[in-house]
Amino acid sequence: MSNPLQDSAAQINVCSEDFSINFIGKELFFSNQTLRSVQSEFGVSAHRYEDVADLSSAGAQVPLGGKVVVVDQMMLDDLLARPHVYTEAAGTGCLALAYRKEDAARALFEAWDRAQFGDIGYLPMNVAPDVWRSILRLLMHEELYLPSFLADCVSAPRSQNKPCLLSTSSVKPKEPHPVYSRLTRREKQVLKLVAKGQSNKIIAANLGITEHTVKLHMHNVAGKIGVSNRTAAAQFYFKVTADDAYGQSVD
Repeated sequence: MSNPLQDSAAQINVCSEDFSINFIGKELFFSNQTLRSVQSEFGVSAHRYEDVADLSSAGAQVPLGGKVVVVDQMMLDDLLARPHVYTEAAGTGCLALAYRKEDAARALFEAWDRAQFGDIGYLPMNVAPDVWRSILRLLMHEELYLPSFLADCVSAPRSQNKPCLLSTSSVKPKEPHPVYSRLTRREKQVLKLVAKGQSNKIIAANLGITEHTVKLHMHNVAGKIGVSNRTAAAQFYFKVTADDAYGQSVD
């Protein structure tokens, strides 16, 4: 299988000292060349650990500003057996499964408890290099990629001819506010703290990110919800959370 990182790609606006991508798995699947390519092409810190415990114990060396944790499919059984260990290792960052076989992704999608452990992303390893980079870039911006064969499982009605592994009762309810649902989890966190009147400096300290990153998130929020200042953004947040039933899903 060709290395999905050999071609050059535009770097994204993330500082290496403020972000890290952490691969959990064998060197056979996440080679040193892959790590170097991620660091040079995306301008971030990249690490490989053979076990999630190694990542947890290396916490002092892992940047606090932002984190992506990518787990190889060979670790799937352990991921499902100890999901809390992996989510704790990812912290406020993104957690994703790197898979080469669709069956592995389906097994995770069926068994993963999104209500308890939050959403999880998917990173296919047998796609074209530019596609691989695009999906990794989405993860770095806390946008979780869902493969089409899993999306079809959610949207298609169940039938005897086309069974779906996911129980309809376990599908995460769609957020009722169409504009708010466009925000990433981190953008929602920043917006909530802005609505509380916190400064960028305090928000950065609370979330473990830099003030620059806070400003970047607020710039994205303002563009998505169509406002031009923090006051208007706060008003939008309070309007969205005015409905108590919906307010339960905002935090």
